Amino acid sequence: MRDRGLRSFLSIRVAFWLGVALTLLWAPLHGAGRIPPFRAYNGLTDLLFGTFAQWDAVWFLHIAQFGYDSEQVAAFFPLYPLVVRVVGEATRSDVVAAVLVSLAAAGVAAVLLKRIAGAALGRDSVLLLALYPIAYVFTAAYSEGLFLALATGSFLAGMRGRSWLAGVLGGLAAATRIMGLALVPALIVLLWGRRWRDLAAVLLVPAGVAAYGLYLQYRFGDALAFVHAQGSTDWNRTRPTLGPLDGLWQATSAAWHGALELLRHLPRAQNYPEGYSSTDMWATWNVVQFALLVAAIWLTWVVWRRLGPAFGLYSIGILAVALAAPAELSPLVSFPRFLLADFPLFIALAAVLQRRPRLRTAVLTLFTAAAAAAAVAFSRKVWVA
Repeated sequence: MRDRGLRSFLSIRVAFWLGVALTLLWAPLHGAGRIPPFRAYNGLTDLLFGTFAQWDAVWFLHIAQFGYDSEQVAAFFPLYPLVVRVVGEATRSDVVAAVLVSLAAAGVAAVLLKRIAGAALGRDSVLLLALYPIAYVFTAAYSEGLFLALATGSFLAGMRGRSWLAGVLGGLAAATRIMGLALVPALIVLLWGRRWRDLAAVLLVPAGVAAYGLYLQYRFGDALAFVHAQGSTDWNRTRPTLGPLDGLWQATSAAWHGALELLRHLPRAQNYPEGYSSTDMWATWNVVQFALLVAAIWLTWVVWRRLGPAFGLYSIGILAVALAAPAELSPLVSFPRFLLADFPLFIALAAVLQRRPRLRTAVLTLFTAAAAAAAVAFSRKVWVA
């Protein structure tokens, strides 16, 4: 591998992956509800490839193995499990295929991110992406790696005026996650002033979602099953009238009440012997996630000011999609993970830290410590994002 950014990215993610796998031997999991049931080739590979096979990984692997056998699984878009199914024919293990697809795609995304960011900011943008606390999903059966590779590829193609390549990759991104729709306004800006045929290529992006909707109409008689499934008891996401604005209000309100709960009513001695209640847990989630939202909004402003409208519109689109379907108890649940799709934020953060070496060291240290804690917790089926 000649690309230093790629070597750095893969080295960091593989190091975290192996380190967390070791913790599962040091302090083993117990119980069928916590130990992933997926098989690789032997005991060692079962441990390694099952390290992060928790939470949504179960849904993706289910779809790869059995297809869309219920409306509930329609919440997960099809391209990633389809690719896993195809690669699984070669690896003879879906969980092995899922992790390899995620890691390989994330590596491609890191290379493309470095090219988009340019020589001055590329190295730190990749480093921040690699150390982001939720980046453990790049070695898990999650679709973030594939989505990020397709989204950055589409964006870079748009920057270079390759409209149809941008449209095709954008459509595939939208068939991986609904957040691919954030590419539409960005690509329009990047391709504005060219031939109408170039702008028409942007229509391929929503076509990725439309194609999935047509399949769901055929399979379940409900083209919006992916929306309706989010309202099930597994996710309890709502569809507020004002969309992202309602989501922002709910997140703000939840964070305010959560802060009051922690400041005024947090029990002494960690509420010994029962421990903290779910109320304290939800309050903590809401405060931390809202703080991350505030940081993301500020960085989006930095994106617009320093990188331009195309980058800014993409970041705004990602935030809008993330806020459009708040959950009941924790409006911003999964928001830290959703931000992995917002690659301009990593470029903007690298720009902010470029001439501030002490702040850069502090941020990288914080990212590394949080990434280690989050990865270990997630592997032990503690919800992180």
